[in-house]
Amino acid sequence: MKLSFYIIALWGLLSVPELRAQDFNFPDASSLSLGQIKSTEQNIYSTMSNPAGLAGVQNAGIAFSYTTPHNIHKLSNRSITATMPSKYGRFSFLFTQAGYSLSLINRYGFSYSRQFGKHVSAALMFNGLTHKLNGTDTYGGFFSVVGLQLFPSEHVDIGFYIQNVEQSKISYPDRKELIPVLYIAGAKWHPVDDIALMAEVEKDQQFRAQYKFGIQYIPVKMLVLRGGVKGSPVEISFGTGLKWSFVVIDIGISYHQQLGVTSGASIAFFLLAKNKR
Repeated sequence: MKLSFYIIALWGLLSVPELRAQDFNFPDASSLSLGQIKSTEQNIYSTMSNPAGLAGVQNAGIAFSYTTPHNIHKLSNRSITATMPSKYGRFSFLFTQAGYSLSLINRYGFSYSRQFGKHVSAALMFNGLTHKLNGTDTYGGFFSVVGLQLFPSEHVDIGFYIQNVEQSKISYPDRKELIPVLYIAGAKWHPVDDIALMAEVEKDQQFRAQYKFGIQYIPVKMLVLRGGVKGSPVEISFGTGLKWSFVVIDIGISYHQQLGVTSGASIAFFLLAKNKR
């Protein structure tokens, strides 16, 4: 099969350029249900979005996430993330696998995040990427991620995310392919504890910007309801989260006008019962 097929598979296996997988850092179920908003997340899945959000996670934990883009099993991605708080900051690990035997992508990430006073959290993440073709040939590359979150007031959070600013590439036998260079900025307004409104813009260096809006509502302590929209073309999403003691379960679904339904589920386990979501 032609190498071009594998290149398409590497970036999400989407054939329309404007719909190319800017979500190379695949969303967990909570992010999926918020229109794939990433920059202002503050939970154990922040290794998959903005690692600066890990500074808001108070307890050690491990989490698993599974997403099936557009109900195509061969595009499914599986992720494991773990975090360990310490007095020096938060150390976290991420492993993500996507695709199937003919085109399998593995990502390995290690991040360090820390709070600086009450108004700033920052993180640096190093990632290894491998792309295995036909079950035999493997090609790889490395890239970095920088994350920043600002808290200018009690009710406003601002997030920034930069991926592969060094413009690393994966080398194939007859060509080199640029790992996506992403710039993301977002804001979250939570006027009360139970309601949050979010907005975000994501720009791939080679493609047009994507705009996202999300809303989160907590009707009772153990239940979270989420919704979001991303475009264009418009992609509508919704989902829920449930928490029992040291276990948190999230489910998310999105519907794309052209590509159909994407579904995802995540589960996290913490060493202690109380965790900041």
